[in-house]
Amino acid sequence: MQRLLLAVFVVVDVILVVGAVRHVNGTPSASEAPRATASASPTPSPSAASSAGASQQLPYEFSAAEAVAMSAANDGTIVYGTRGRCTDPAATVQVSTDGGADFATAQTGLTTILAVRAKDASSISVVGTTPDCDVRQVVSSDGGKSWTPADDVDLWYPRPDDPATVVTPDRSSKPADGCVVTSISQVTDRSGRVSCADGSIVGSGDDGKTWVPLGRLDNVRVSTFLTPSAGFALARFNGCAANAFSTTDGGVTWTPGGCISGEPARAIAATSSSLFAVVDQDVYSSANNGLEWMQP
Repeated sequence: MQRLLLAVFVVVDVILVVGAVRHVNGTPSASEAPRATASASPTPSPSAASSAGASQQLPYEFSAAEAVAMSAANDGTIVYGTRGRCTDPAATVQVSTDGGADFATAQTGLTTILAVRAKDASSISVVGTTPDCDVRQVVSSDGGKSWTPADDVDLWYPRPDDPATVVTPDRSSKPADGCVVTSISQVTDRSGRVSCADGSIVGSGDDGKTWVPLGRLDNVRVSTFLTPSAGFALARFNGCAANAFSTTDGGVTWTPGGCISGEPARAIAATSSSLFAVVDQDVYSSANNGLEWMQP
């Protein structure tokens, strides 16, 4: 009998400790934030998610051809391009040098846009494909008015014929089993972050040789990271198709921000002072870490 009472006491004690830890960590309720944990395991069943105060991963039919690559620089340069298809000549790049007030169509000669990078108006890079699906990188030093071929492809990009594969300068690799890549954020030459259609966030610090599960944001659509720790994302949340989120711990936990009206959420980019996003066909900006959004 004493052993039985001791066993019951131990179980109750464990439950109380777990409850106290959750309280100290400030675990949000279902109405406050979606599930965001360090685990990259599949979302629990609806009953388990409900008991954990979490949202449920919704079915997501990601269309690679409609994805958008986006980059922004501190001098007001913004570049974005629609993925398209190898044989689609309509895949174009849009460039702004005034913070998004005006955009001009850049004729890069590429039919698919896989990745873009804007350091400033004098240093813009775009990776895409030719009509025969060969990958090329082109660069511009005049705000996108003219383009020249680059000697090498140094940006990370999704393989055009396989949305589950990330290509880096050293190799091609799959970030995680079952990961359909919805966005790639290259943080440094050798490190990057990937968002997957199943809500998981994974990263690599060795040019894609190995990948590590970083966290999870249910219903994430796209993400971007300024540093290995500081990142932003757009996800479905509380009836909003493009709600902003931010993280300061590499994607382990996420804090909800403001909603952008419209759908789908297609891209997000960050500078040291502003956020930019493409939702449907429109560009939006935020000067307060995604709490409020407006069209430039």
